[in-house]
Amino acid sequence: MTSLPLDRANHPSRSAAHATSHAGRFSIFVCFLVALIDGYDTLMLSFVAPLISKDWGMPAGAFGKVFAASFAGAVVGALAMGAAADRFGRRRLLLASIFVAGVFILVSAASSTPEQLMLWRFLSGIGLGGAIPTISALAAEHAHPERRSATVSRMFLGFPIGAVVGGAITAALMQSWGWHGIFIGGGVLALALLPLVYAMTEPDRDAAATDAVHARRPLAELFADGRAVGTVLIATAAFMILLVSYFLLSWTPSVLAMNGMSPQRSALAGVMLNVGGVAGAFAMSFVVARRSPFAPVALCLALGAALVPFFGFHVVGNEVAAFCLVFAIGLLVIGGQMNIPALCVDYYPASVRATGVGLSMSVGRIGSIVGPLFGGLLVGAQLPWGWLFALAAIPALIAAAALGWVARSRRHG
Repeated sequence: MTSLPLDRANHPSRSAAHATSHAGRFSIFVCFLVALIDGYDTLMLSFVAPLISKDWGMPAGAFGKVFAASFAGAVVGALAMGAAADRFGRRRLLLASIFVAGVFILVSAASSTPEQLMLWRFLSGIGLGGAIPTISALAAEHAHPERRSATVSRMFLGFPIGAVVGGAITAALMQSWGWHGIFIGGGVLALALLPLVYAMTEPDRDAAATDAVHARRPLAELFADGRAVGTVLIATAAFMILLVSYFLLSWTPSVLAMNGMSPQRSALAGVMLNVGGVAGAFAMSFVVARRSPFAPVALCLALGAALVPFFGFHVVGNEVAAFCLVFAIGLLVIGGQMNIPALCVDYYPASVRATGVGLSMSVGRIGSIVGPLFGGLLVGAQLPWGWLFALAAIPALIAAAALGWVARSRRHG
């Protein structure tokens, strides 16, 4: 068996003064706000999809292409911006990412055809997709060396919180504001982050030369020093986790609406999925503060995979059961997904953390494209709900196996 290395860069050998400073706490908080906006924007489209489909007369399943365009932009942004951030500096790349995202979220409000919306969502996805690896690396650099994984996990609570708060606001306002107003609000919120990001600091790289140096070949370094097998397995797990997560996040509101639930109630079901994700990620942060996150995340995914098929059998005519299952699945699957950046922070040296997160999230975002498209095909084919959600459980099991393999190899490496 190939031995997978422990991350020597996470060794708490240096003073953590920068992590406990006011500037460090402020920077981590700004990273949390960026994750919050990304969560709101990513799930905003699924909440308003029924309204847009009705407005434009789109058939069931056709909106999957719009979901996919947004996630495709995030693939490009995560990989390109992550490597660029490790090479040229993280704060400046974060500023560019937020500006691009905010502008094109606003422009999305002016869409009059599915093709226009796909283009603007692709471009806004590049911006927010590029922000994710950058904030992961920044939060890790500002954190205490012994609490990096936990800090990144808690920072990423912003993603499901943004989805929860945004979903609740969307459910309350989408009838009066319309879907145009929802996009305008999201773009304004994104652009409002620019002054805060500008005020952030990056740790002194000269004083922290052993902990955060610029990588000359960041992508190649992900596969150096025995990390190749681990990198492949982490990327595989990210693909599978995001495939099932975004299948659920994108189609749960629409599936419930197609089974007689009101648009407002179905949007709240999407919120409940993310409430479970918040609870799961928060609980997991205490676990990863004391140990490597690989085995706990693998266990969560395995348990979540066991629950997903039951949703398909209880979605029709049993609203209480559907909401309870949505929460439990969110707790395990979405909560596990929120720890992907923490996995990379734990595994990779500091010089390539943004690239590591960027690679895993870009590969994962490909899964997030496949998930909604696959769901759209199955919904359009009128596959029975039980079979549809049984199929959705398989990727979660594969992800659990991949992360379990990494955990076992690191213990015996």
